Amino acid sequence: MGSQRLTIFLLTTDVMEPGDALDTGGEQPFTEQDVSASAGFSGIFYSKYNQPRFPEWAKYVSPVLESNLDVRTASASGLLILNAADRYFALSFGFGRSFLDPSKIERRFGLKVALNRIDTQQIRSLDTKTFEDMVVSKTTQTSKNAELSNFGVDAVRDLLRAVTGKPSDESLGRTITGSDALVLTTKLAVKELPILLAELLVAYEDDAYKARFEWIDHLAEVKDPSNIAALDALLVVQLQAGDTTRTHLAMPENFGWDEISGFKIGGAGRRQFEDLDLDEYLEVLGDERGDLSLEHLKSRRVQVGWIKSGNFDTRWSLYNALVSEQDFDGKLFALIEGRWFEVAATLVSAVDNYLESLPEAETTLPPAYRSESEGAYNERVARQSADLLLLDKQLARAADATSSIEFCDLLSVGAELIHVKRKSRSATRSHLFAQGNISANTLIGDGAFRDSVRLQLGEIAGEDSARWLELVPGSDGRPDRARYTVHFAVLTNSKGTGAGWLPFFSKLNLMQTAKQIQSLGPTVVVSRVPVETVPSM
Repeated sequence: MGSQRLTIFLLTTDVMEPGDALDTGGEQPFTEQDVSASAGFSGIFYSKYNQPRFPEWAKYVSPVLESNLDVRTASASGLLILNAADRYFALSFGFGRSFLDPSKIERRFGLKVALNRIDTQQIRSLDTKTFEDMVVSKTTQTSKNAELSNFGVDAVRDLLRAVTGKPSDESLGRTITGSDALVLTTKLAVKELPILLAELLVAYEDDAYKARFEWIDHLAEVKDPSNIAALDALLVVQLQAGDTTRTHLAMPENFGWDEISGFKIGGAGRRQFEDLDLDEYLEVLGDERGDLSLEHLKSRRVQVGWIKSGNFDTRWSLYNALVSEQDFDGKLFALIEGRWFEVAATLVSAVDNYLESLPEAETTLPPAYRSESEGAYNERVARQSADLLLLDKQLARAADATSSIEFCDLLSVGAELIHVKRKSRSATRSHLFAQGNISANTLIGDGAFRDSVRLQLGEIAGEDSARWLELVPGSDGRPDRARYTVHFAVLTNSKGTGAGWLPFFSKLNLMQTAKQIQSLGPTVVVSRVPVETVPSM
């Protein structure tokens, strides 16, 4: 018998019969068949066949062809829901997952099974996510199976989303992948599935993973219904008011952007979105935004449009695509992929204490204006101070870099490399911190980059260039690392106190970035620049 690839979901305990797990809001009905009494287990198989259609790429090519192009593409989907070990499981085929109600899927089932059963010396790939004002998803693969230390996982910042590796028990196959679903290839006959599923349930309930992957529990899932209700209420009130300062949309799964044509979000009619933009979605809702409810967030679906097929596939509820931070009852909580997590108090304390230990910036920047762009602000500040040089948008070439690098936005005579970012929908703090980190690393280690910066300093400063050139030695010299300060300046109207004016995940990112820069020698400072109304003349 040949092998079969299986994608297996564990369903939540409130699924008492197969129909309870279905998403009944689908656009097309599916057929259903009972599992035969001779199978040895109970269940139902759901399937759907899409009629052949003219693919989008064929529509594009047809106008230049001498004769009509007769090409059609079709797809079929299946979902088997069965009972094993007193729990319901779902096995999806094709796009069968789209039949499932996302709220009926036991989250991290596959991940926990994989972590408990994979040989820690035989990991092949890891999917991680870093949450901030945007979500950074990363898949790290090795050319051969390796141990965890080879993957460069940041145990403080990274949330492990999926893992692939060789299981210690070869009965599970040569390789397994775990996220919400468990993916494996088996030679077992379909009638033997209950035995396999029972083994997977035991692996899911095991806590052996904590001895090797304890750091994945920095976020503890909230189980108390009253706390979940209170957090949901905070979120809904903010969205009704159009306040997205603590919330944004992100894909819960990793897909290549070259595969995606766009998105549709329930409540927005036929509108297609190029990106998952919460601000744009709320704008489309208009006055209806004030009527948003938790029921809307959980019932409205996010569909992904596929370039290859031309179809839109329902993937998640709107609620599952939201990422949010909320302060409640003196604790910090995060909504990630439809679940609320309490961030470990020790981690929150460590981040706040670290950031509050950073020194004050020597250069005090003036307030920004509400109508002023980031570039206009940099120009104005440089005009007002003879001790600041404008380098915004000036790119210098590094020896081994694939693209040019911005040294800084403003350079102070005291060797402060000032990186400025205005908090907006299109300008993220994560980009700001990455820019400062790359610049500092390249300044220290790349003589060709310093030569390129020196050329810019000479051209921009002109007759006054001597004091600026003295700050950056050429490739024949060595920079005094301790002399430099990397200054992150965020233009924001946030009224938070202490370290509270930055969202937690931004602070976590900043702490890790600052530690990396400090290991090179420079000092790191961060300043909040207020945004004010333009003064009357």
